Amino acid sequence: MTEKTLKDLAEYSGEDQVISSHEMSLKFEEGRDSIIRVKSFIPSLDQAIEDFRDGELIVISGPTKNGKTLLAQSLTVNFIKQQEFPLWFTYEVPVRQFLGQFPEFPLIYLPSNLKVHAMKWFQERVWESFLKYRTRIVFIDHLHYLIDLARTRNPSIEIGQVIRSLKDLARDNGFIIFLLCHTTKGASENNLSYESIRDSSFVSQESDCVLMIKRTPDKGENTARLRVEFHRRTGILEKVIDLVKVNRLLQEVTRKEETTRRDWE
Repeated sequence: MTEKTLKDLAEYSGEDQVISSHEMSLKFEEGRDSIIRVKSFIPSLDQAIEDFRDGELIVISGPTKNGKTLLAQSLTVNFIKQQEFPLWFTYEVPVRQFLGQFPEFPLIYLPSNLKVHAMKWFQERVWESFLKYRTRIVFIDHLHYLIDLARTRNPSIEIGQVIRSLKDLARDNGFIIFLLCHTTKGASENNLSYESIRDSSFVSQESDCVLMIKRTPDKGENTARLRVEFHRRTGILEKVIDLVKVNRLLQEVTRKEETTRRDWE
């Protein structure tokens, strides 16, 4: 480097200047109002992950028709109870059907029309919703509607780029993003894990947490098993939580008799 460049760097005071951890701590204090922490109201899950927090990308995965959307809807209802009203991109389920699946009509936000394979459009709607309604939690059902697999030569790399974009969006702007993903294996397959997520290892590599859900018909038609594959912040691995569907939503099994109900639709 030239002597002038070194002198300029020594006097640099821009927005990305190097600062001490003590100065960074003061910035955190100044921005305390922007922190968001919400509970799932699934006790064992909250204990494992210590709440969902701003900047996190959470993946919900599992076989088709095994409760991914239902889990996301259950979380949505519980977030609303905490005065956090999510933005939803319900690509897979028609809006009328999606809203009708809630036990009570929810206050959430949705684009009036959806565009598939349009990442720039998606990011604009996230910002629009935040600026209009202060939404900080985003649900995407599901990943493959953000990517045009028919036109990409390397789906894995394309998916990786989308996942990184979602993580950057969450981390840099204090959002919590929940991304629903399919698996490569069906419900009949054993040993489902984060490695079973379809098309790209980048999904698990770039996310902060992976939740796998699978119905457990051997325990009752309305039961499922949730597994926290990993959570980077807390270090939890392979935490198993039994769930039951009650009044159209999932909750943790707390009484044995709950598993005898037959209301999984």
